[in-house]
Amino acid sequence: MTETAEKLIRILIAEDNVLNQKIIEILIKRMGWNYKLVGDGVEAVEECSKGDYDVVLMDIDMPQMNGWDATIAIRRKQIDIPIIALTAYSEESFRKKSFESGMNYFLSKPYNKEEIYETIRKCVYAR
Repeated sequence: MTETAEKLIRILIAEDNVLNQKIIEILIKRMGWNYKLVGDGVEAVEECSKGDYDVVLMDIDMPQMNGWDATIAIRRKQIDIPIIALTAYSEESFRKKSFESGMNYFLSKPYNKEEIYETIRKCVYAR
């Protein structure tokens, strides 16, 4: 994949923690990808409804609406966008609930940048 093609990737980042926002923002900027940052699940649902994104990085534990409920709401709107759980939780029960809510992938913190990059590419280029 060429660098120019990679820059066309549009990512919605749903994360409420400011430090985590900065970390993921740095990782995405390094790749030259386009992104929008939102701070809760309600905003994520709104953005998915009106925006044109290739993939969503979705935290689970957020105010107003958690990542699972946001994913369920996105799927109810028949929006077929890959959603990657990006969370501090690593327990199997959280992974299972993430997939049951309609998420496509599950990555737990601490961030592994290569795993994030590979999963985003997999979502975008496998479609």
